[in-house]
Amino acid sequence: VLTGHTRVIETFRARVQKAFDALGYVPNFHAQGLRHSRSRVVGICLPHASTAYLNMLSETFEEIASAAGYGVMHVFSRHDPAIELDRIKDLLRYRVDGLVLLPSTSPSASLELAASKAVPLVIVDRPIDDHRFDQVTLDNRAVMHEVTERLIALGHRRLLFVCRTQNRLVTLHRLQGLAAACAAARHPVTFQCIEFQNDPRFLTDELARVLQQRSPPTALVVSNSDQASIVLGALGQRGIRSPEDISVVAFDDPKWSNLVRPRLSVVRQPARAMARAAWDLLLLRMNGTGDPPRTVTLDPAIEFRES
Repeated sequence: VLTGHTRVIETFRARVQKAFDALGYVPNFHAQGLRHSRSRVVGICLPHASTAYLNMLSETFEEIASAAGYGVMHVFSRHDPAIELDRIKDLLRYRVDGLVLLPSTSPSASLELAASKAVPLVIVDRPIDDHRFDQVTLDNRAVMHEVTERLIALGHRRLLFVCRTQNRLVTLHRLQGLAAACAAARHPVTFQCIEFQNDPRFLTDELARVLQQRSPPTALVVSNSDQASIVLGALGQRGIRSPEDISVVAFDDPKWSNLVRPRLSVVRQPARAMARAAWDLLLLRMNGTGDPPRTVTLDPAIEFRES
């Protein structure tokens, strides 16, 4: 009745379930895992869950894993490689059957640990050069190139990109796409970059400085919804209108993007599709497939709205 591995007459199943309910019995999955060398638990390590994209990624993965009979343990690295390693160690102490990792800037220690323990691991969102693991990534070069082309087609010649830091591979890919589109434009197009550095005050001050230049940018691309909320607040405080004074596009599609006026233009990252693809790859690894590691690349969707 507990495992579902053997067919049980329905009347007997009902009697057993009634006894479970009367006793308040809860199966000890940890003990069962020790017996079968499987915990039926997977771990997911994200930097945080403060953006709409990461929140959706986390929720969808848990939803899919739960439907397959697995529990999920969430941990957060705060973008710190040392914290990331500690969190991966914590997950391994619970004998998780597999891991999903959105890596920090330097995940090599965490990856070496997972490889040494032979724990199935899937990398999501941020591509890495380690080809021992399956990956589910986004084509950030291509989507940033297209966003830039569309802004140039609207007449923008001075662009601004806001990111957390330029040393992340995702950001580097986006900057490469931005630079390539600017270089290919028929007219001279320039761009600047502001690093958020997890400091809202610094971001608002830098934004004010850049917008006070003699020839300020006319279009702004923001890396995620958290930074977008800070940017929109700073623009509003200074009476800078969008899109009249500056156009704004943000990666992420938070629920509030359709509530603000003007409605925020977005690059919608396919969080649900990423979670499904990551789960499919992880399940194959947990079931012992010997196939070479795969990389699945998904395409975000661009939706230009009023901003």
